[in-house]
Parts: sequence; structure tokens; C-alpha cells
Amino acid sequence: MTDQQPVGEQPAAQQPSPRSGWWRSNALALGAVALLLPAVVVGTAWWGWKYAFPDSGQPLWAVEPSSGADTVELKGATWGPVKSKALTDTTGLDVPDDAKVVLVGVDVTPHEKKAPNCMTPTLVEQSSGRSWEPARYELGVPSSSDEPDSCVPTLEGETAEPYQLLLPFVVPDDAKGPYWVVIEPLFAKSEYVRFSIDP
Repeated sequence: MTDQQPVGEQPAAQQPSPRSGWWRSNALALGAVALLLPAVVVGTAWWGWKYAFPDSGQPLWAVEPSSGADTVELKGATWGPVKSKALTDTTGLDVPDDAKVVLVGVDVTPHEKKAPNCMTPTLVEQSSGRSWEPARYELGVPSSSDEPDSCVPTLEGETAEPYQLLLPFVVPDDAKGPYWVVIEPLFAKSEYVRFSIDP
């Protein structure tokens, strides 16, 4: 005896599960996301590497003197040697009671007609990362073209000449060496000059 379907009833069509139906109806959009997401990630990383980091004021690679050397070559100039000392006699200077002065001199020898410009040099405590900028005005020392505390630009019609950066830093009494002297030449493709000192 065989099973027979009652008269007037049609077999029910097999319905796709709601889950497989959603994937099928969104297959095109999902495929586009799968292709575009990696492209966006790679494109953003490439743009950041090519345009955002180089020459953006975000230094990435320190250029330091090699073993046995005391100078660095970067951006058409020789930087260094560096001299530093902690001032013990601060007579005539406006130094806070809980601070001391670290004086740094950096020789700069341009090799081209125009000397490189740079961001404001900084002093960085190696152990903590604390940093300070030159404090000539805070100390009450007048500005002098013979003792610049920032890179000397080459004016129109002039030729760059060697000079020395004179950088007085006011640091807290609890600051301890060694320090980094950091100079960031402009348009140096994310490289910057760094010297280690321990006055």
C-alpha cells in the first residue's frame, strides 16, 4: 500500500532559511566590502607614509653621531660638535629657585648657499622624556645675532656661513642627565639630529 496525498493538497515548496536568504540578497554588497576594505586600509597607510609623515613636523628617525664621531650630516649641513655644561654661576639671570640652567652649544656648518631652517631645538631628559625649549628671554638674556638660539635663515642675496647655536635651557632641579639635544631641520624627510649630553 502506498501513501497517497489527500486530494486538493499541493506539496509545500521548500522555503530557504532566513539566514541563507540574507547572505544571498546581500552578496554583492558583501563582496564590495571585502574588496574595498583592504584597499582603504592600504591606501590610508600609503598616504600617511608618503604625505603625512615626511616633512610634517613628526620626526621619526634620529640621526646621531656614529661611533667615535661628534658630528652629524643632515639636510645640507654638518651639525656638531656639541658642548654642554650646567651653569653654577647664574648671577644676573632670572632663574627660578627650584631650577638650574643647562647651556648647550651646537656648531652648524652649511654646505650649500642656503642654510637649513629648523624647528625650535629641545632638550629631552632621556630617563623620563620630559622636554624643554631654550629660555633666553625667560632668563633675561637679550637676543643676539652672534648667539642664535634657533637656526639662522639665509636671506636673499646672502650665502650661508657657519655659526653656533647657543641654547640655554632652564630645567627643574630634579632633572638628571643624560639628555638628548634634538634639532629638527625642515624638509628632512622625517629625520632629525640628536646628540646625547650629560653636563
